[in-house]
Amino acid sequence: MKICYICHSESGNTKGISVRCIAATGGETIEVHDLQHYNRISKYIVGGRRAMKGLLDPIEPSVIDVSGYDVIVIGSPVWAGRPTPAINAAIDAMKGCEGKKCVIFVTCGGTPGESTTLMKKVLEEKKVEVVGTMVFAKKDLHDEVKLKGLVDLIMKAGTP
Repeated sequence: MKICYICHSESGNTKGISVRCIAATGGETIEVHDLQHYNRISKYIVGGRRAMKGLLDPIEPSVIDVSGYDVIVIGSPVWAGRPTPAINAAIDAMKGCEGKKCVIFVTCGGTPGESTTLMKKVLEEKKVEVVGTMVFAKKDLHDEVKLKGLVDLIMKAGTP
């Protein structure tokens, strides 16, 4: 089973979860870089407003080909209860994703809002089957039981 992890991380929390999952499942990472270059303040003021509107930021890589993978794992921070504009752009940039299975996870300081629901809706419009979602609040970032739950979701996604 070939697994692709698509991850956007500003503070390192989302990337940290992704790295720990890769250690358990194997796979490759496509780290999405937001070319808006938010600073600590503009991330919340400008980025949060853009996230609330469901907008896309320019990203690198601008095209994400997942045709060679069996399972896609997408990780995003939560801004204003929504996925980040960079992860919105990453989902939009995915090519070869039709018929793939996907697991979504988000990291947040408080509540996830509509983040996973919105990501699932857009992915399903692209004909991706979302088989599970998981939320990591700040208190969960080092919870090994919760991490194992995410790893189990990913492994189950790759089982016919």
